[in-house]
Amino acid sequence: WHGPGLYHGHGRMPVYFLPGVPFEMRRMMGDNVIVELQAQCADDKTQGFYREKRLSLFGLPEAHVNERLARLTDSLGDVKLGMLAEFPVIHVKLVAQGPDPEGMEARIEKAAAEVREWVGAYVFSESGQTMEEVVGGLLTAHSARLALAESCTGGLIAHRVTNVAGSSDYFVFSAVTYANAAKINLLGVSLDTIESHGAVSEETAREMAEGVRRVAGADYGLSVSGIAGPGGGSPEKPVGMVCIGLCGPGHSFARRYAFPFENRMANKRIFAETALDRLRRTLIGAGDIQDKMQGET
Repeated sequence: WHGPGLYHGHGRMPVYFLPGVPFEMRRMMGDNVIVELQAQCADDKTQGFYREKRLSLFGLPEAHVNERLARLTDSLGDVKLGMLAEFPVIHVKLVAQGPDPEGMEARIEKAAAEVREWVGAYVFSESGQTMEEVVGGLLTAHSARLALAESCTGGLIAHRVTNVAGSSDYFVFSAVTYANAAKINLLGVSLDTIESHGAVSEETAREMAEGVRRVAGADYGLSVSGIAGPGGGSPEKPVGMVCIGLCGPGHSFARRYAFPFENRMANKRIFAETALDRLRRTLIGAGDIQDKMQGET
């Protein structure tokens, strides 16, 4: 059963009343409303067609994205630019409208190229895919398998990875090694490493990644260990600090990142996004975003 919809035509202004349940609304919007509006607009020679393109970014605060893209105001012509923050991702939306669909596509692509000039290093999708969908596609393209060792994220990365249909083709397992004993007994992290550097350290994160890759027989081992808050931080290791380790064919390393959030769920979400982005960048041969993200608000 689905909620009903209602249409009322008032001159040239159509009015649609749609169900409030999101999945019912989306289906009716896609199957009926948009189709009807496109047909109506096709008869309007001044408007005609509508095109949009969305670029999804991660790694720059919203204010920094806005500052960079503000320089494009005069160069985009009649292409409209907007931003939507969906923490921790930012979507840049480009919209064109007019009577010539091919011309609109060209204007949209030209505008997208200009956006890439300023924020291209942070764009991970131009097709509406999530970070985990992009990573899954790259793992599939590389015929590679992934294993995770999570501490502070508590399985959130595995949850996101397995939200993608077909993830069983490239995902082996996740070990939520919250306690130090679990890191040692399950992953083979050295007790000396933890005692010397702490559970939240680049050294421990690297050994976690190496350990889970070895135990799982995977191509890549990805690990996270951090301080999600709101308590548990120190001047040396404040809330919002996370260490991400990655071990793959021919390389093993870890990076430390610092975020200014004290909210536990916000930190878990941005830790997970950063870990997946670190893997994505490795798979495409791109550089790290550590220097650009460190300490930014």
